[in-house]
Amino acid sequence: MLKSSSRLFWLTLALGWLTVLDICAQAVPAGLTHAGYSWDAKRKRLPLTEAETQLPALLLLDFTAQEYFYDEKTKKLGLYSTSHSIVRVNSTDAIERFNKIYVPVQDGALLWLKARTISPRGEVVELNQSNIKELKDQDGGRGFKIFAVEGVEKGSEIEYVYMRQRSPNYFGREYLQSDLPARSVTFELISPEQLTFDTRVYHGPQASRDTVIGGKHIVRMVLKDVAQTREEAFANPQAERMRIEYKLAYNASRGRERLFTWAKASQYIHGTLYGYSKDEQKALDKLLKQMKVPAGDVAEQVQFVENYLKTNFNPAEGYVEPELSSIINTRNATDLGFARLFGGVFRKLGIEHEVVVTSDRSVSPFDESFDTWNYLDNYIFYFPATKQMLAPARSDYRYGMVPSEWTANPGLFIRTVKLGATESAVGKVKDIPTLTADQNPSDLDIKVQFAPALDKSTVNIRYILGGYNAQVIQPFYSLIPEEKRTEIAQGFIKSCVPDATFKSLNVINGERGLSPLAKPFIVEAGVESAALLNRAGPKYLFKVGELLGPQSELYQADARQFDVENEFNRRYNRVITFELPAGYNVRNLKDLNYNVKAGPDAAAPLYLFQSSYAVEGQKVTVTIKEHYQQIRWPKKDFEAFREVVNAAANFNKVVLVLEKKG
Repeated sequence: MLKSSSRLFWLTLALGWLTVLDICAQAVPAGLTHAGYSWDAKRKRLPLTEAETQLPALLLLDFTAQEYFYDEKTKKLGLYSTSHSIVRVNSTDAIERFNKIYVPVQDGALLWLKARTISPRGEVVELNQSNIKELKDQDGGRGFKIFAVEGVEKGSEIEYVYMRQRSPNYFGREYLQSDLPARSVTFELISPEQLTFDTRVYHGPQASRDTVIGGKHIVRMVLKDVAQTREEAFANPQAERMRIEYKLAYNASRGRERLFTWAKASQYIHGTLYGYSKDEQKALDKLLKQMKVPAGDVAEQVQFVENYLKTNFNPAEGYVEPELSSIINTRNATDLGFARLFGGVFRKLGIEHEVVVTSDRSVSPFDESFDTWNYLDNYIFYFPATKQMLAPARSDYRYGMVPSEWTANPGLFIRTVKLGATESAVGKVKDIPTLTADQNPSDLDIKVQFAPALDKSTVNIRYILGGYNAQVIQPFYSLIPEEKRTEIAQGFIKSCVPDATFKSLNVINGERGLSPLAKPFIVEAGVESAALLNRAGPKYLFKVGELLGPQSELYQADARQFDVENEFNRRYNRVITFELPAGYNVRNLKDLNYNVKAGPDAAAPLYLFQSSYAVEGQKVTVTIKEHYQQIRWPKKDFEAFREVVNAAANFNKVVLVLEKKG
């Protein structure tokens, strides 16, 4: 994200005649639209339907107004936020959740706040202002005002209203939907007539047309009976919540020139990343001498640079200016600092690259058609020569991989262009590809040998994790205390054989700095188990399905809310081999056969669970192939996707019956 003090300077220039407000506690300006806003002091409790009384909690009112206000006395622009909420709590859990209220103040000042509860008997208890406390954020700065509301019981209404004064940000986002059902949701965006904001609503009706009233632009949304969002497997509920994005689009003093376009963002980001002072240039030269980057092709040099910088530089705590001399001296950098550092080194080495900036699709997917800089959160470097990417500020990722939530998502690709001695930037929004299913394996090779007395089994397992499947453990494994490493490695094996007694254990590719694309994380083990084979009279029951470990299940009673969205593409290849005891065969081998698929091409399905077996003498080999080769899938076809997921869960329950021949 564009997070430097120079950002406000840039924004101020774009606004022409406006000066950004210095935050300090001030009186509410009389000309503010909601200067006199308050609750209805005489109101009675709001009536509920019988169905609403059965809900754990209900949002009876959710009012938010964001007003950009130009103070003629101070000649400064400020942002004033007014919020008003009424929550009905009908359960103990809801009381626990809402009896403490947090008000953010890290980016401004709290001008006033009122809160009260109204009991089921109509008794009113107002907040004692002396009970308001301030919590510091993790960097020791101002974080939140917190207060406990008193007199809360089942059936109470909790009401609070406050106004904040903030430094204006010309890109905003408001969520209009939450995990509570809401009866009344209102949002207002107000600005001086000189400033025009564009808005875009996602997953809901569009806002009212921008109307000028009394010399102010006003955009309103009034919603009734807003459904709650539920958590769903294979979905990103936060990204699916109804929200409104807004951005400053025009300043009358600049005519019809559109502000904050992708082109302007490209120029600004390019200047921020590559505008080095003389001291920074000297610091980079000194660093290059220390690094001693060997000769090689682009991939080799990029990987050397990445390993050096991510090993020797640390993420900074809190925000600091991304000045390279200081970064190289202290070995600490912010996200922007890492982007400037990597960019500077690549430039010195003559490695062609583009910078890519994108959003997190699990929160707010990048929308090319609405040019809000709110989407410009995460830095990536793209190398045209190899078509590979790198996440400069993520020490847990290596060349070829960036966080999966940044992929399968558009991003702003910014390329340096030169005309003589003049340097500039050209930006274009393009898709950021994600890894293929085969690049994200979670594979098992399992060999089972039954003891002659059929009282236990010897199991040899090779567990292979690559790509994003390895990302959760491989970058951190070497940093874990040795005794904990053994426990974690055993955990992978115990997911397949819960009662395992370990005879051997070996971890391959657990060193720091490896790429799971090139060197997958592998756990090998030899164990004994008495739980895989149970006796049932003259027969034995072999729990072969449990060797896959716990599987996801999609058995939901409610109608599907959202389209399917996978975190990443993935594949599971498993081979299970076991020797039947002499004189025994298997009654129900056909239970091992599955062939469940989804996708438009049956010959090359996007989603697949397929299993089969082969018998050679007393040896049985079970082969299982499962893959998910597309990130998104429409909810109208959800049933086909669910059948594939549930096929794996159903195989998990397969039990083979071993009985004596004849």
